Amino acid sequence: MARIGCGFLKAVSVKEANYLQGMIAIQGSKNTVLPIMAATVLGTGVSVIYNCPMIEDVYVMCELLNCLHIKTHLEDHVLTIDTRHACNAPLPYELTNRLRSSILLLGPMLARWSQAQIGMPGGCAIGLRPIDIHLEGFMKMNVDFRMHKQELYCKTFHLQGCEYHLKFPSVGATENLILAATGATGRTILRGVAKEPEIIELCNYLQTMGVLIEGTGTDVLIVKGTGQVEACDYVNVYDRIVAGTYLLMAAAIPCDIRLNGIEDIHYLKNIIHMAVQLGVNVVRLEQSIHIQSNGRVNPGTFETGIYPEFPTDLQPVLTAVLLKADGQSRIKETVFEKRFSIVSELAKLHADIHIQDQTIVINNSDQLHGHTVKATDLRQGAALVIAGLLCKGYTTVTNISYIQRGYEDIVKDLAGVGAQVKYI
Repeated sequence: MARIGCGFLKAVSVKEANYLQGMIAIQGSKNTVLPIMAATVLGTGVSVIYNCPMIEDVYVMCELLNCLHIKTHLEDHVLTIDTRHACNAPLPYELTNRLRSSILLLGPMLARWSQAQIGMPGGCAIGLRPIDIHLEGFMKMNVDFRMHKQELYCKTFHLQGCEYHLKFPSVGATENLILAATGATGRTILRGVAKEPEIIELCNYLQTMGVLIEGTGTDVLIVKGTGQVEACDYVNVYDRIVAGTYLLMAAAIPCDIRLNGIEDIHYLKNIIHMAVQLGVNVVRLEQSIHIQSNGRVNPGTFETGIYPEFPTDLQPVLTAVLLKADGQSRIKETVFEKRFSIVSELAKLHADIHIQDQTIVINNSDQLHGHTVKATDLRQGAALVIAGLLCKGYTTVTNISYIQRGYEDIVKDLAGVGAQVKYI
């Protein structure tokens, strides 16, 4: 499959949708596969990851692994990673700045080589996402670090197991500290950790590699350091945020859609609950879910939160969908203080919407009109494409490289259920 984000495609054109019908195959999880890729650094051998999404973030992580003399090959959603000739090397800012999850390589590098030089991470501009929790935890593990310009230099004589309480349940910090703890002497006890599905999948994978972990799925994890871990394969789970994008979309457009590739709804329960609250009929089938809607959205008051609460990653999509609700709705954003870029772009589509403190206030907007809008982060960009399906005429979403960081082919997905959408 072509690496769409690196070509000449710069925008997506979307026309109003009156009815959608068909099937969408849900891709493998971005937020799960990136830490799993980082974990392969710990072992020596060949690992194969199945159901790997062919998205820009995965390609960038492959480039970073290549810097460590690790061979990668991605074809037909199968990613092969060969760490037999891995060696420590600097990870340049020019690459790390393109990927927030690049910081997840710090823990495995310290566990394997006791030192690391890594550029500061990039990612979407949705608010402050400092790495201080990562570094505080590493300091507890006997790691010294210094910053020079955009480079972080870390070194330890030996990683020491410790007890550390995260001041905020950061997903990235939890993953990074778990990865580092695999190479530490003794036990590491992490309290106040994140409990997202991505954490559970990482712990399960590390246990397959031979790491002893207690407390998976709880807010206290105990990791016992081990001298050696074995390379092993992994079957990636479906992407709950991509599935959630289409689940929420269904509320605002009359539809009859099947989402394939969803083998277990456990990780999706909170999002399904939200979709049902909005007016979507959801039926679980074997390996899929069937969703139907009459396009009438129920208004309400909502709030994002830490898993298992409603995910902040879907707040922009929910915002777009609620434009079609019969009445006023409110969404309070509690995770990222600047995740409101969707508001100014939706206003260009004649949306009746404004921000009040950390709350988005959305009024029914029957007369949405197509316009040119700009994606400024991954989830906001996808939400603008969904908003385009609700507007009279055509909507053009520019800067779509953000969308391609996490959605394998949103145009193909939507066109497959009858939407008039194309790259331009």
